[in-house]
Amino acid sequence: MIVIGLTFVLSALLYLFLQEGNAEKTIEQPAQYVHHSVSVDSTRCIATKEFMRANHMRVLNEWRNSAVREGDRIYLASNGSKFEKSLNTCLECHKKNRLFCFNCHMYANVKPKCWNCHLSPMETP
Repeated sequence: MIVIGLTFVLSALLYLFLQEGNAEKTIEQPAQYVHHSVSVDSTRCIATKEFMRANHMRVLNEWRNSAVREGDRIYLASNGSKFEKSLNTCLECHKKNRLFCFNCHMYANVKPKCWNCHLSPMETP
């Protein structure tokens, strides 16, 4: 009985030791490979790259709520440009890189619900 208990404790400690070693490995940040092969016209975007990186989900959620629930389907950008409040507006430029969304979401370990309703860029020809 003592041997079984010691075996269990040593196995658990070995597992934790090995997991700690794995945690130190670095994961390549998506910014290093997301846009290299794709040229996106940033003047056609609704906001700056920095703003969109920090707030894209907030923007998409606000667009969904105002477009679907309130019928307000036009977004007026700070530069005076008008955009349709749709995920397709974003994908017009960003679908050129089929991994655009997925690389960042995998890096951040988040699972967005966009693809529950929308067709994923990975599923399009």
